[in-house]
Amino acid sequence: MSWDARLTDDRGHVDGDWNYTHNCNPMCDAVLGKQVAATATPFWGGHSWWALLDGLDGKSGRALLASMVESLEADPERFEAMNPKNGWGSYVELVGVLREMRDAVPDWPTTWTCSG
Repeated sequence: MSWDARLTDDRGHVDGDWNYTHNCNPMCDAVLGKQVAATATPFWGGHSWWALLDGLDGKSGRALLASMVESLEADPERFEAMNPKNGWGSYVELVGVLREMRDAVPDWPTTWTCSG
């Protein structure tokens, strides 16, 4: 199981499409704290951090992703300790995906669409 995120411009052109395992969601939830607590609860419990990104314009989403990356990079030992025991996903991979998403936002208008 994974979450999906797509960045689309106002002409319908897809500027980026990503997905990543739910196994690392606890890391995202930890850096978002109270923000993520207000999101809907998925069927497996916890919260859906990507609901905060869903529907944002590109630049607002970039700010959210930048904040997440900054927080994750500030305490690598804490988050590496949260690596899934089953080996599907890791702190290093998650940070790489979030960086790629952050850096993909173009100068023209875009919108994030996310699901999980």
